[in-house]
Amino acid sequence: MGKEMRSLRDHWGVFPLSELLDRTTERYGDKPVMRSWTGEGYEEISFPELRDRAHAIARWLLDQGLQRGDRVAVLGENRPEWGTCYLAVQEAGGVAVPVDSLMPGPGIRHIIADSEARFLFVSGKFAPMIEEIAPIATLESKICMDKVDLEGYLLLSNVIEAGAESETELPQRTLDEPAAILYTSGTTGHSKGVLLSQRNIASNFATASRIFSIGPEDVFLSVLPIHHSFEATAGFLLPIYCGCSITYARSLASAEIVADIRNTGVTFMVGVPLLFEKMHQGIMRKAKQQGKDKLIRTMMGVVAAGEKLGLNLGKTLFKGLREKAGLATVRLFASGGGPLDPATAYFFNRLGLRLFQGYGLTETSPVTHINLPWRVRHETVGPPLPEVECRIDEPNEYNIGEICIRGPNVFQGYYKNDEATREVFDDEGWFHTGDLGIIHPDNYLQITGRKKNMLVTGGGKNVYPEEIEHYLNRSPFIAESLVLGVPREKGLGDEVAALIYPDYEQVDLHFEELGQKPSEEDVRALIKQEINEALKNLADYKRIRFFRVVEEEFQKTSTRKIKRYLYNPEMVRVNGGTV
Repeated sequence: MGKEMRSLRDHWGVFPLSELLDRTTERYGDKPVMRSWTGEGYEEISFPELRDRAHAIARWLLDQGLQRGDRVAVLGENRPEWGTCYLAVQEAGGVAVPVDSLMPGPGIRHIIADSEARFLFVSGKFAPMIEEIAPIATLESKICMDKVDLEGYLLLSNVIEAGAESETELPQRTLDEPAAILYTSGTTGHSKGVLLSQRNIASNFATASRIFSIGPEDVFLSVLPIHHSFEATAGFLLPIYCGCSITYARSLASAEIVADIRNTGVTFMVGVPLLFEKMHQGIMRKAKQQGKDKLIRTMMGVVAAGEKLGLNLGKTLFKGLREKAGLATVRLFASGGGPLDPATAYFFNRLGLRLFQGYGLTETSPVTHINLPWRVRHETVGPPLPEVECRIDEPNEYNIGEICIRGPNVFQGYYKNDEATREVFDDEGWFHTGDLGIIHPDNYLQITGRKKNMLVTGGGKNVYPEEIEHYLNRSPFIAESLVLGVPREKGLGDEVAALIYPDYEQVDLHFEELGQKPSEEDVRALIKQEINEALKNLADYKRIRFFRVVEEEFQKTSTRKIKRYLYNPEMVRVNGGTV
């Protein structure tokens, strides 16, 4: 991999997550590890403080009867308490179940109930949502991260105080024990639990630390939802492992992100393509307002010419622009969770920053590929990580086929779903990702599409059409639906769209009862209403943005499956409507 790779693991190692805070505290001492905005300033937590709080929570859990392998759910926004509780679960011998805070109530209930969580750590912001869902039989205790008086909840501060008095011994854990269950969208209306082991997660961030020169002087900005596998591994566990500090972004507002970067000297941030595209657009929009956009494009051309000679001119030429944009201290951006527009990658790299694109899935903990700092190919996601194997299954004439992965980061299986697990693993232990790609002669992987039907939004979210169709087809006025991904007009990724074949008999009866003879616009308005009603409990990124009403039912196979390949996503834009 080249002499530039830092072989940190040669002397640091892969070890269970339960040992992370003891080891890092011993190595990095009183150094700050987390900071968050309080409204008046930043409150910092040191490595010893984080360790002691996590130990106390872990001992409290054990004193409450937590058994090895019991599940504990964690629901909240990005904040120090989320990470503290997550690591406490590891130290107590439990299995953490991160919950998507953007999910509607039914989705949250499914995750907590399906995982059979005994304990729930939740922020005060989301506690009311928990009270709106039906009771969950396995849930014994709910602990609120905030100091608010809520009936039926314990306060995290009291839990820490009680645990600090406990002398209960923390268990030793092995690398093959389960660490977390992360729920990913399913295709039949319910999400699937991805069971990751201690080895899966630890090997992923340990290997990443060997590729990037990350150390105690670095400051990470936590922006992506922390329940997401990419943020949890690369934006939470990796910086702790390397002795860095983490600044929790106060919001997603551009001005406040810039303020957090400036105020705390952020050097590293992981994000999805949409985040970096917005930053790119924002910088150029401001430059245009100031009449400097043409100058910047000219300078970009000069930097591009310098690249051919092995020169990095952007570092010097754009120093002032980086400072004005609030990015003076930033040196590394890592993009994942969806396809990154190469134009955005080139822009930031020529600006004097480093923006790398990688690839992975929740099932792979998540990173499998990453562009190397010393050899970046922006149209690819880079080579596989050390110890990770990649092959292309059933390549076509262009050597494009399904991407298959094998390595220490590949998950143990879907929780309580052996059938789904068997569907994605072959007899040789290869995990079939469902994504399509090609491996170039230099071992760099290029993603070319998605097998079957999965869509990836500009924000990096996976969307499964069958799940949305399941809800749409419940409407008495919708006979059939076909959900497609319409390419975004700007940037990469898809917007969710649908072709709808109405149940015209029911539609006619509806308008007959109203004493109306419906026009095409009346039918379209009714279908729009039904779409909104059917999908109201789904996450926003799964909502349909465009739809088109069709007059004939979809062509099907002999087993009554719609022949999806016959329908072009652009059909939705023809005589279509927005939702």
